[in-house]
Amino acid sequence: MSEEDPAFIRILLWQLERGESARAEEILKANLTRIKPRLEAVIADIDREFDILGRFGAVSIYFGPGYGDLEASNERHAKLFELYRRLSGDESLYKRFEARRLRVEGAHFTNQGEIECGDHLDWDKAQQLYQTALERLNASYKLAEEIRDIRLQASAKFNIGSTLIRLGKPEEAIQAYNEGIAHADTMPADLYKGLLRLNLGNTYVWLGQPDKSLSYSQDALAIFRKIGRGTWEANALMNLGNGYLRQKDYANAWNTLEQALAVARKNGEYRVYGRALLNLGMTGLATKNKEAIPYLEEAVAWYRQDHEVYPAIERELVIQDGLRMLNQLSQQTGDKALQEKYSKLYAEAAAAAPHSASELRANPCFAIYMARPAPAPTAPAGSPQR
Repeated sequence: MSEEDPAFIRILLWQLERGESARAEEILKANLTRIKPRLEAVIADIDREFDILGRFGAVSIYFGPGYGDLEASNERHAKLFELYRRLSGDESLYKRFEARRLRVEGAHFTNQGEIECGDHLDWDKAQQLYQTALERLNASYKLAEEIRDIRLQASAKFNIGSTLIRLGKPEEAIQAYNEGIAHADTMPADLYKGLLRLNLGNTYVWLGQPDKSLSYSQDALAIFRKIGRGTWEANALMNLGNGYLRQKDYANAWNTLEQALAVARKNGEYRVYGRALLNLGMTGLATKNKEAIPYLEEAVAWYRQDHEVYPAIERELVIQDGLRMLNQLSQQTGDKALQEKYSKLYAEAAAAAPHSASELRANPCFAIYMARPAPAPTAPAGSPQR
């Protein structure tokens, strides 16, 4: 079999799946020096696909196509990497693969927990899934540490921090993010430098500490603009807008959230798009600005139209709160006809909703999706950790 044969790895995988291990071993022994670059390419593909899925997480609660295909591919390749390790004695390459396989599993369990919490409001089941995710991610980090894989160490800490947030452990998450930054800042590539700072900024907003949040979010924004990642640029702008909103710096909040909305629209960042609309409405309500009315109207329509973007807990609450705020804004501006319209629509939406607003806010899952660690009816919507 020649070094250039594009079917080389596929044939080996096919043989291993058919149980023809002896034949696969025979071919692999004859091509040990040739297969290593191919396996290196598989590892690079896993990293690339994982980063793409992360961007889908900014678009949809289900992460677009989800982790299923990547997990299935990893499962197929696991036997091949194990066979290569046994024949070559190359422990490092196997550990690099295994660490990535565990990272993907950890991210998948985190996402499953998010669905249980956000769609089914099942806090206990979600916590079990998050604990499993944390076990996988810590194992991934340990392997990455053994082989000094800096990129994977930064990535694992990023995901560990996100999972700790969902477990209600923000201080531990902050520590994980800072440890991740220490790794990322030694790398030439900028992606994880930005992502870790993005999540630190978001965590401090979530904790109600916007002053600490702003510098991290500003640094993240500069990095994402430099490398041209519009998805994450929209998230960084959303962080900044939320920080200004918590500071009651309404002029900066308005301008920044409008920027977040524009960047989200340009890059198809569905989650930030709706949240920016909603938070522009909140800013307008605080300043009695009637220009917020069309933003709130679009926010309510946006949250209603697609069940794949937001979890149920967020979607239900935003629809009710959006209509309530429209009623309040129309009252502030003296438009009695509009006030009557939205008062009626709010009452109808509240009556038809599967859960009341107070019931949703009382659920522990509320904290994750409304970017606040304790229930509060005026909490701005945020960008969940990935």
